[in-house]
Amino acid sequence: MSGRKYLGRRKIPIEKIENETTRLVTFSKRKSGLYKKASKLVEKYEDVDVGIISYSPNGKPYSFFHPTFDSVVSRFVSPDTQPSVDGRFFDANARNKVKERRGELDKLDMIEKIISNQAPDANDMENVWEYIDNVKDEDVTRLEEWLDLVDLKLNHKLRMLENGASSSTQAPPNGDF
Repeated sequence: MSGRKYLGRRKIPIEKIENETTRLVTFSKRKSGLYKKASKLVEKYEDVDVGIISYSPNGKPYSFFHPTFDSVVSRFVSPDTQPSVDGRFFDANARNKVKERRGELDKLDMIEKIISNQAPDANDMENVWEYIDNVKDEDVTRLEEWLDLVDLKLNHKLRMLENGASSSTQAPPNGDF
């Protein structure tokens, strides 16, 4: 046996990292991980309020609040006080917007999966047809324009390759790039 050892996930002591670049990278990764955990918490428990404020080693502030900054802070400052009717309406509206955006993100993830030739499961295909049924005319127009541009770029690249050039430094026809 070669005796190759893998460190994997392990507990590390929390201490100041002296190398500035390493410290910034570590902060960024930990911040992303913390925000992902907070997002999953919000996704699983829709009525939870979450607030995170952090500062990078350079002093730049970062924050994550759900549903809103005001509702999280007011609930923290006065946990026994019920929010006003307007506050509850505003929070519910913010939660609905998050839910809508999550749905849009799920649709985009599914489309990306299909485009990247991954085999979609039956649930994904059902969502595709539902998405197609709900597509607006302006979205179809934008998609057609984008596909035309992709076609133009691909044809230009193909012509360049056929002419023996491995990369293009010339402007394509009609200057669309």
